[in-house]
Amino acid sequence: MVIVFSTSWFDFRQNTQIYPSVSSSQHSIVYGKMKLSTLSLAIIAIFMASYCCFAVPARSFKDDVVMENEQVLDPSGPMILRWTIINETAEIEIEVQTNCTGWMGVSFGNGLGFGRPGALGDLMIGGYDDELGIGYIEDRWIDLSVLSEINPGGGEYDDHVDVFLKSATYQEPWSIIRYRRSIDTGDSQDVVIRPGPMLVIWTYADSDNTSIPHHPDTPGSSRVTFFNL
Repeated sequence: MVIVFSTSWFDFRQNTQIYPSVSSSQHSIVYGKMKLSTLSLAIIAIFMASYCCFAVPARSFKDDVVMENEQVLDPSGPMILRWTIINETAEIEIEVQTNCTGWMGVSFGNGLGFGRPGALGDLMIGGYDDELGIGYIEDRWIDLSVLSEINPGGGEYDDHVDVFLKSATYQEPWSIIRYRRSIDTGDSQDVVIRPGPMLVIWTYADSDNTSIPHHPDTPGSSRVTFFNL
């Protein structure tokens, strides 16, 4: 059994939000490549509280949101997208389920398609590293105006992180992550979740190293209507 904390942390060296898990049998937390005892963890927690500039907690979510919508993005994979609009906070909670052992990514287009000036993709890359026992998520963007310059699996890191990981797990053969973001983050490197059909580009990989290119059968694209007016 794996118990998952509701608080995630940022590894600023990789601009990656990570999500530590606790093993009930070993009673230790895996962070990066270090396995920490409960006593060591308490000491480090006190240190981090005093010097919060080294690691700051991401948002904590206490509610258990039910996914109200679902769309299969890749029937052959498959890759499944689920989501719920949270009207009270103008946010969307998204769950991605993929038959893969590495990272997975979904990118929302800004409505200009491919190869046109100003075309932008708002990319989330995330997954669950079962060797380290952590989930992770990265906020990136892709310039879709020049297709030949798109880095496989890549894009550029956002200057400001606007995706917040809620949970991550691997249940063979499924990697599943759930995250939350604002409908409109106000970030020029992000895309507003609009009513009506939106372009969603999806991809996944066999490695948790997010610098490793995506699976050769991907990427693919779909049209997803997150909500209507």
